[in-house]
Amino acid sequence: MTVTVEEVPLTPTPAPEDIKPGRRVRLVGISPACLNGLTGITQADPASRATTRLDVLLDESSTEFLRRDHRVNNTRKVKVPGPDVTRQLLRGIPTGGMFYAENDS
Repeated sequence: MTVTVEEVPLTPTPAPEDIKPGRRVRLVGISPACLNGLTGITQADPASRATTRLDVLLDESSTEFLRRDHRVNNTRKVKVPGPDVTRQLLRGIPTGGMFYAENDS
């Protein structure tokens, strides 16, 4: 069976302005690399008027993954979550590196 490009449905990627506070997202294609693949809930930053960056409250599994990721020690942008932290807050994450993860398991 031959598959042509026309037969593959395209899933449009959300534009950065579509990412709103209170939505579950996955971080992709951002720096530092230790953040790629992590999931969490977007949070509004009341001190910022920028719509291109949001805070992200990582879920428990992503916080644990970040805690164990050796790459965190190679960057000053991200700190290793303490042993008592269950959900790490990441501040000022670019919305261009976020994709909705509502249906991720």
